[in-house]
Amino acid sequence: MSTPTLEQTQRLLWKLITAPEGAASGLAQLSAAERDLAASLIGGDARLAAIDRVEVYADMYFYRIRDCLKEDFAAVCAVVGEAHFHNLITDYLLAHPPSHFSLRYAGRHLPEYLERYALARQWPCVADLARLEWAIVDVFDAPDVTPIGAAELAAVPQEQWPEVRFQLTPALRVLRLQWPVHTVWQQVQQGEPPADPVPGETTLRVWRQDLRVFHRPVDAAEAAALEAVAHGESFASVCGRVGELLGEAAGAERVAQLLESWFADGLITGCCAGDAQR
Repeated sequence: MSTPTLEQTQRLLWKLITAPEGAASGLAQLSAAERDLAASLIGGDARLAAIDRVEVYADMYFYRIRDCLKEDFAAVCAVVGEAHFHNLITDYLLAHPPSHFSLRYAGRHLPEYLERYALARQWPCVADLARLEWAIVDVFDAPDVTPIGAAELAAVPQEQWPEVRFQLTPALRVLRLQWPVHTVWQQVQQGEPPADPVPGETTLRVWRQDLRVFHRPVDAAEAAALEAVAHGESFASVCGRVGELLGEAAGAERVAQLLESWFADGLITGCCAGDAQR
């Protein structure tokens, strides 16, 4: 047999280490040529058979991913417990094996997976809790864009205000949930036993400012305004949306308050009026 290339060796070991049912099962699914290659590369001794040596690395591969997901979804783990979380991640990785070289993306499908998972019957809030924790991870790694200040907005001529459009930071997520899971997250952060929340529609704003990620619930007016801004609607349209909820005068006042809050939190990264970009 000719000496295998590095690529051939890496592909073979990858197939064995990541085999969903274990290295022994992965070995059985290899072609005859690949099994011969494995036999030439992997040796055993009186203490440990060749395939058992591979299983050590396969176990390490799984536990490393599980531990990373435990860090990303610490509140989910605290709610369901270590044993249930271990089984959850085992099943999840069978359904969604990592497809990116970075472990940062390994948990991106977990919130949706939890919607259909058996644990959701015992802990109905757990999928929403995973959505919050994934948003925190996602926002932390979002691109850096320098926010603008109120001075840039003050430079817009008054007659152009109705057509002003704002750009939001990419480090922002707005979550529409069925459970107030931010209370559960806070309990876990404080080392308290997580309590079952009372179900209720909840909108959370998750954003990064400097190197910290924050989140808080928002009311219907702020949720509507953020949605309008995200869709590229004009200032007049944003005021109209909020005005439908609060009345015209109260709506305009509320939008002014929201803009002040958004500037303070670094959410606005640009504004334009007509063809002007600021």
